[in-house]
Amino acid sequence: MLRKEQNDLLTQTGRSCLVRSQPSGRSDDGPVRCAMGESSEGVTTMPNKGDFGTRELHETVRGGERVLIRRFRAEDKELYADFMRDVSADDLRLRFFGRVAELSREEVNKLTHLDYSHEMAFIALDEHAGHMLGLVRLKEELDEKTAEFAILVLSRLKGHGLGWLLMRRVIDYAKEKGLRRVYGDVLVENTTMLQMCAELGFHELDIGSGVRRVILDLKNGAGQ
Repeated sequence: MLRKEQNDLLTQTGRSCLVRSQPSGRSDDGPVRCAMGESSEGVTTMPNKGDFGTRELHETVRGGERVLIRRFRAEDKELYADFMRDVSADDLRLRFFGRVAELSREEVNKLTHLDYSHEMAFIALDEHAGHMLGLVRLKEELDEKTAEFAILVLSRLKGHGLGWLLMRRVIDYAKEKGLRRVYGDVLVENTTMLQMCAELGFHELDIGSGVRRVILDLKNGAGQ
């Protein structure tokens, strides 16, 4: 577990991306798909071996925002301060299980020194303005078959499908890399996140202290 560093945005686990329930009954009805690597017939083209994480996605979320999802780059750290200012205090609490005043320089530097043999981060950007809209990270355990996710999106985009997009992207990456399972910890009160994870195929374990661990088994086509 990575919970010993409560102020580390990226080493904590799946504690935000709150997706507001929709009238349809699901936590996130999903975006309008227009992903690169997807044929006109809707059949996704898998990347060549060695290209894991390099595929970019161009999407339209509910509300009409055009979004680019791609691998995180070192220069993206410059977008982080503005991003954090636009995330509500309550969303940060749900994400970090506590209050987060600001992101320290040390924590930002961790973003720019990812070990891509065992870690991956995808950023969501406003395709027109270039602003950061969200981030998801996956960090492998020592067994190299299990990985922990962390995700955060702008508060104003909750319920727009962005959280779903980022989760789908990191799940696809985990499958491409041959991982067996992905997990994260979610506060019991974060019912919308728990619902979205259930719709993505995760199952829950009660690990105490008001926390549920959500686990996705990637074998046998799980997480479709």
